[in-house]
Parts: sequence; C-alpha cells; structure tokens
Amino acid sequence: VWHVVWFFEFAHLLLSVGFETEAAGTIVRSIDETTSSIMHKLANPLRAEFSYKGLVVGYVQSGKTANYTALISKAVDAGYKFIIVLSGIHSILRRQTQIRLDKELTGMNDLRIDDAFIEEPSDIKRWNRITTARLRQVRTEGGEIKVQDLGEFETINVDPFDSICNRSTPTLAIIKKNVAVLYRLITYMRQSSESNRSNIPLLVIDDEADQASINTNANDPDSDPTRTNEAIRRLLELFPRKAYIGYTATPFANVLIDMTTEHQLLEDDLYPRNFIVSLPKPDGYFGTSILFQGDLAQRFIKEIPDEANTFIRYGNMTENLSIAIDQFILCCAVRNLRGDSEKPMSMLVHVSHRISNMSTINTIVSNYIENVTGRYNNRIHSRGLKEHYRDIWQNIIPDSEAISTSLDITTNVIPDFDQIWEEISNVFGVLRIVELNSASDDVLDYTTGEEIKVIAIGGNQLSRGLTLEGLMTNYYLRASKRYDTLLQMGRWFGYRKGYEDLTRIHTTQQISEFFEHLALVEDELRSEIYRYEEEEKTPIEMAIAIRDYRYLNITARNKMGAARLRQSSCSDSLNQTIWLPLNQPDVLRDNYNLGASFIQNINNDIGFTNVDNSGVYLANRKLDGEIVLREFLNRYIFVDRESTGGPGLDADNLLSYIFRRLNDQNPELTQWSVAVAGNSKRTATDDPANFGGLGINKIQRSRKYTIQGFNIGVLTEPDHLSIDLGPNETRSPQNPLLLLYLIWKDSSSATQIENPLPDQRINLYRYVDSERVDVLGIAIKLPRSQYEPNDYIGQ
Repeated sequence: VWHVVWFFEFAHLLLSVGFETEAAGTIVRSIDETTSSIMHKLANPLRAEFSYKGLVVGYVQSGKTANYTALISKAVDAGYKFIIVLSGIHSILRRQTQIRLDKELTGMNDLRIDDAFIEEPSDIKRWNRITTARLRQVRTEGGEIKVQDLGEFETINVDPFDSICNRSTPTLAIIKKNVAVLYRLITYMRQSSESNRSNIPLLVIDDEADQASINTNANDPDSDPTRTNEAIRRLLELFPRKAYIGYTATPFANVLIDMTTEHQLLEDDLYPRNFIVSLPKPDGYFGTSILFQGDLAQRFIKEIPDEANTFIRYGNMTENLSIAIDQFILCCAVRNLRGDSEKPMSMLVHVSHRISNMSTINTIVSNYIENVTGRYNNRIHSRGLKEHYRDIWQNIIPDSEAISTSLDITTNVIPDFDQIWEEISNVFGVLRIVELNSASDDVLDYTTGEEIKVIAIGGNQLSRGLTLEGLMTNYYLRASKRYDTLLQMGRWFGYRKGYEDLTRIHTTQQISEFFEHLALVEDELRSEIYRYEEEEKTPIEMAIAIRDYRYLNITARNKMGAARLRQSSCSDSLNQTIWLPLNQPDVLRDNYNLGASFIQNINNDIGFTNVDNSGVYLANRKLDGEIVLREFLNRYIFVDRESTGGPGLDADNLLSYIFRRLNDQNPELTQWSVAVAGNSKRTATDDPANFGGLGINKIQRSRKYTIQGFNIGVLTEPDHLSIDLGPNETRSPQNPLLLLYLIWKDSSSATQIENPLPDQRINLYRYVDSERVDVLGIAIKLPRSQYEPNDYIGQ
C-alpha cells in the first residue's frame, strides 16, 4: 500500500502549509474515508471480468481532484494497473491536471517546477507515464508565438501497449476529451492483443463527467452516439476488466442518462448504474448556501443591473464595473498587508461567451487600469483618487466586519486606509489583465513562482475545472438558463482562507435568485444520493429525481436523456411570505386580525407554551390539518407577483398540494404544529402585542431596497423550523409546522443610508406612501411526502 501511504503523507505535508495541523489532519481523514467508501463500491480488480460505472458528486472547486488522486493511489495498490484521467476539453486544463498528478502521484518533475513534489519512487515502483506536461513555443508566419501542448498523447516514443499490459507497475495517462486524441489512444491500444489487455485492469476517471461525455443524440433512436461519448465507450469496450467513475459538481445530465440503453457494438452508456457518492462539504468551503442564502448573502452579493450592452454595443466603462475593479485593487493591498503578497489574487470579469466581446471588455478594463494607475502616480490627480478610494473602502469595512463576526474569524486584520493607499503602488506594479479564450495567447500559469495579481476576462474556458486561485472579486453578468452551466460558470465557489471577508460578487438580482434556488436543489440532490446508503440500493434500482424550476432548465435539452416531468409538489419545502404588500394596509390588517382570531381560538381550547422563554409560543397540542386549511390558510390573503413586484408565493399550488395530501387515500399533513414567533425581549420601545391572548414581542424585519415591490429577504429563523421537535427528532409526513410572525411596523435597518443602492437594507416602510400597520407574515414548513415527492424531473 505504498502509493496510499506516500500520497497521504505528502497531502498532509502540503495542507499543513495553509492550515492548522489539526485542520490538515481533518481534511486528510475526510479524503481517506470518502475514497475508502468509493473503493468498497468498486469491483475487485482480481476478478476475471467486470464493468462498473459510478459517479462521484463534489462541490464546484471543492477538491474533487484531491479526492480522485487519493482514489487512484488506493486503486493501484488494490490492483488496478492502467489509469486514464479524462480531463476536460481544453489543453490548459489537461496540462494543469497532469502537473497536479505528477506532484502528488508520480513525483516526476520534468519541467523543473519550483514547487513541492512527492518523492519520485525507485525504478521498481516507478509510474509509467504516456502523457506529460511539456510545452513548446512556436512562432507563426505572422510573428505570433503559439504554445503547443507537447504532453498530449502521441504514439511517438511510447512503448508498445503489449509491453505496458505486462508490467507490474501502474500506467497513467491524462487525456483531453478530444475525439482525435481519444482515437489516437484507442488505435494505440488496439494494436495489442486481447489476452494482454485482459491482464491490465482499467480505471477511467472522467473529470467534469457531464461535459462532452454525455450522448446528446440519446433521444433520437435513429442517430449514432455523439463522437466523444462513442470514443469513451469504445475505449472501455477494449478491456474485459474496467471501471468508469465520473467526477462532477453538476451531475444533472449524468443521472438522466437512460439506464436501459444497449448497443450491439459499443459498451453500454455511461449511466452510473453501480453507485453514486456525494462528497461531504469541506470545512471552510464557500458554496451556494453561504454565499446566496441566509443573512450573509447581502454582505457577499452586490446586485447590479445587466450592463452587458453598455460594454458590447457602446464600448463604455460602467460605474459598477469600475467600483468592482477598485474594490479588487484595495483588497489586493489589504492582503499584501496581511502578509499574503506572494499568494495569487484574482478578479473574474464574465460578461459574454463571445470572443469578440471579451476582446472589447479587455480593452475597456485595460484602459481603466491605465487611467487609475496614471492618476495614482500623478501628485495632483492622486488626491481625488485617494478620496474616491477612501469612500469605497468605507463601504467595504461594514460588510467585512459582519462576515468575520458571523464566521467567528478574528485573524483578518482591517488595516488603516493610509497604509492601504501606500500599498496600492505595489499592486499596480504587478497587476495584469488576461483574456482567457481559445483565440488568446494569454496564459495563467501559477507554477512560475512569480507574484500574481490578475483580472481575468473569460468565458467558457473559465467554466470548467480551470481554477482562478485567490479569487476575491467577481463581476458576473452571464445569465445562463441551465442549472449545470450556472454552477460551473460561478467560479467564486471554493476556499477563501485569510480573505473570507474580502470576497464580493457583483451580479444581477435574477442571477442571485437563480443561485439561491440552486442552493436548495444541491441540498436535495445530495439528500437523494444519501438514500442509496440508507436503503442499500443502487442507481439502477432507484433513479434520482431533480427539483424543477420554472425559470431554469436542469441541463441542455439534448442532455435530458430519459428525463420526464414528475408531478408538481411542495414536499419538503419551506414556504414563507417575504414579498409583502406594504402599500395595501387593508390587506395587512385583514391578515393580522385573521391570525389573532385563529390564535385566540386555539389558545382558548388547548393553550400555548413559551418554548424555553424564547418568545416563540407553541400550541400545546397539534391541530387537525383540515381545520388549519379551512380556518386559516384558505382565508389568509396571499398576494401575487403583480401585487408585490416580486415572485411571492405560488399560493394556488401550495394550497392545492395541502388539500391533495390531506384527502389522498394515504393522507399526510394531518397533524399541524402551530406557533407564534416573537422575540424573547421587547422590540425597541414597542409594547408587547396582545395577539390572540398571547403577549408577543414583535420581531423586526428591515427590507431590501428594490425598484419594485417590498422584499424583506428572510422571515424565518433557522431554530424556529424545528421548534416543535425534540432532540434528534425528524419531521414526520403528518406533521407540518405553521409559524406566524408579527413584524413591527417601525422595523428599521441596522445602518441608515441616505441614498441606498439596490439590495441595501432600509427601514421596513421607507418610501412606502401608505399607512403603517404591523404585518403578519407566515411560514409553512412542509415535511417530506412519502407519496408525492416534489415537482421533480427524473427517469
């Protein structure tokens, strides 16, 4: 097991550089445990014949490469002899992966990179590589220098595959998902005998397995498979002992591959019929939930209008992009002062996937940097720039402090502005703008040892696998309509150790809402995957279903495979009124009075208890679902999108679902917990409200400043959603929770802003030309249904 031992010792050494010893040990143990779990699901390589297919679901930029590197080390110790890693569709990513695996597996540093490599083993244990990371620069007739990837698979100077099949040491190939390259490899392997190929168990790791690998012709029975999909299946068909494992953070297309597909000449399609594993979320990882859900979202996310036309059509800089760039410059200076000057620092500008548009934006950004650099270095003009930067820094500080406080981070020092201003000189000295696309010669190479501070302008090349290290500032306008594309384009996910408080995402309200929904989809998808362990079933026995969304597609239409729409449902959902009709006092008053009467009737009958003196009053017994529906929910005035200016609740679907579940032959939602949620202490100077005989301290909810409608952002508190449950108790399908929230009409924001920008917090009734009245908001936590599992798409 020497591959495993060496790998984990080396991994612990590397992690100890950036993490505390205990944290590094925790990460290593997690990788060890998850890869052992995957190994237990793989076929024994000593078997005479097998064909296993699986899928490993990680998080975007969360360490999937480390996981499959560890898995490879365990697989070769178990007896797998030929490892092929299918690494994206771009040469830059293939080479990045080759260098990473050479560092952590083979130890072969033939590029003389000044970085830590695992010790290269002796000849008897040395890896056989049939790909490398070597590059060659070629000058074109026009005088331009092009970079060629020499390490991509070629048959020149490679030993015959018959020879490799009979070696005792493992063989590694990092292959780009390119049809020509794949078929060169297939032709090379076909020149060996079947008997020799039967000697070498094959493990294929398909990185970004939902990209290029999917057969997008699957829905047309008269069409052949797409060429990359066909090439992968032909490659697998050559070996009687093989395992294929896809790795991706966006598995939507993979789980929709038709599990019944058969082909006379090819290996079966790539549906993960044997297993699907979800990797745990690592400590310190910034994903959709922390960035787009909860109270911190407003600190990270800065909502801006869609300004793409201003760049593309008119070629003009916008105030929002200039502010984002200025923030990045300031934050680079802050990190320098924190001692991180040698660590990469990046900004992403993603407006369009078109190369011509990227070139335009490159020019705009380059001109802006040239302008502010000139102003900074000019004694007269620098005064105005300094005050401008001081104002921007003052806007950064409150969010940074709130982020550090919430995440319990005490080490991120906030320097004095004058120190930051002086340090900006060093930032301008190394700052580069790069354009990353197939037409650009710009290269982002983190292996040179040089100080890297970069503004990266890109599109598709940044969407898969290619990591922007030290990514702090994001300006993102590309609103894809697909789950997988959105998640992959969002390169801001990952780790932010030492600059958690400096992370900012400038994007549109629509994109922000899309990602907020995707946070829910991700959680549900992983819950579905965990069921395989709990129920001891395989994906061939129980297919995953994915929550649908009316504004987005799960994946490209030609990747939908065997997908079909399942019944619309509200199973396992939280429904809350966050868009309020503040300009309709009569509606608010009617709802408030309805709630008071409803609670009074319950109080008279069974009474309420103030749970742990929290200010949340819980009914002493559960209520019949028919009564809750008839006496309250059907009479509460839910406001639609037109009334609120926002999406509101889909009340018709919600009430229909509740009625349907109550009256089904297998009824659910029959026993409701009802609670009135107040504060444990009085709100400011407002007296407790007599609400249905209960003394309720009203809650405060400020609202987001929006162009249309009145959005409070969040109504519920996390602890309230299980206020009726005991320790370790789960919510049964019969037991929904209805929460009533009394919102004080004089609720105010923590900071008073004279001229608020979109999405900044303001007082509840600010700019509302109507009578101020207290608001009754409601939240309904519906349990997971056993008989009607959500509005899902699946096979």
